[in-house]
Amino acid sequence: MQADLDVAAGADHVPTITRRKTSYLKANVATVAAIAIAATAAWITAMSFVEAYGIGASHFGQSTDMAKRAGPGVELFVLDGVALVVVAVLARLAARGFRAGR
Repeated sequence: MQADLDVAAGADHVPTITRRKTSYLKANVATVAAIAIAATAAWITAMSFVEAYGIGASHFGQSTDMAKRAGPGVELFVLDGVALVVVAVLARLAARGFRAGR
């Protein structure tokens, strides 16, 4: 009865976002963020190895003397570890969001 009075009075009903749409939105955002972080970490790792060792045979790199070459270092492995943990957390959130949207 109240709904009929609201419509008769000209009250506009704005549809609210349902829980299902919100969970899918969060899941999609988490998925895109996970892919972006993984791609960025992979690109940084690849470019670090290319800079350190060069592309191709040893005469194409920065230095032809193997003793002068410096490896990427521990920082790169820490970056990859942190990126892996963040991607795993985002993937879990995305899976939970997609399951809640069913």
